[in-house]
Amino acid sequence: MALAISDAAAATDRRVHLVETAHPRRSGLIAAASAELGTDAAGAWRRGSRDRVTIDRRVADVEPCGWPVLASSEEPAVTVLDLGLPAPEDLARLAADRTSTVVVCRPTVPGVRLTEHVLSQLAGQPVMVAVVGPARWPRAVKANCGPQLRELRSRGRVVRVPVDGRLQTAGLTGDRLPKGVEAAGRSLAALLMPAVPPQHRHRHRAAASQPGAAGETG
Repeated sequence: MALAISDAAAATDRRVHLVETAHPRRSGLIAAASAELGTDAAGAWRRGSRDRVTIDRRVADVEPCGWPVLASSEEPAVTVLDLGLPAPEDLARLAADRTSTVVVCRPTVPGVRLTEHVLSQLAGQPVMVAVVGPARWPRAVKANCGPQLRELRSRGRVVRVPVDGRLQTAGLTGDRLPKGVEAAGRSLAALLMPAVPPQHRHRHRAAASQPGAAGETG
């Protein structure tokens, strides 16, 4: 979803910086760039490009001590952080920073329960939910939705992301995303950046956190 949001923002003529914080062996963006650009000046982040998106992912097992820095000529209009399943202290930091956050989940009972827990830790922060799965939720899933997730659904801040068989098998590549996933990325980008015209270069930061990993087996 972080890549779909990044591609959608780039399609509106914005320059985008996508940073993935996952352990190198768990990276989902290894093949997502169209061109590899080596590492950043600190040697802590491996860099690639994809149209107007610059992608940085971790080089080593040890977490870098800071965020990757782009040259001033490449200053992004939008920064997207792919946080995976964030630690509680990371959620507290996001809430304090008033960062717009996309929580990604599966429409399963464990998935919506974990999502409700994450939403409770992001109270008062701009947040939306991307649900990867069928349009119709099973009755048990609806029954286990918490008040915060139900409210977001009623406000149109829950976006459905269709499952794509090819993407599930091959993973992310330098090719365009499937049309359904692209459309979900555009919907999320519109919620994240509704009032910013493409020519404005003010920095906006969106974070994609993913509790769905714990719910996928449910």
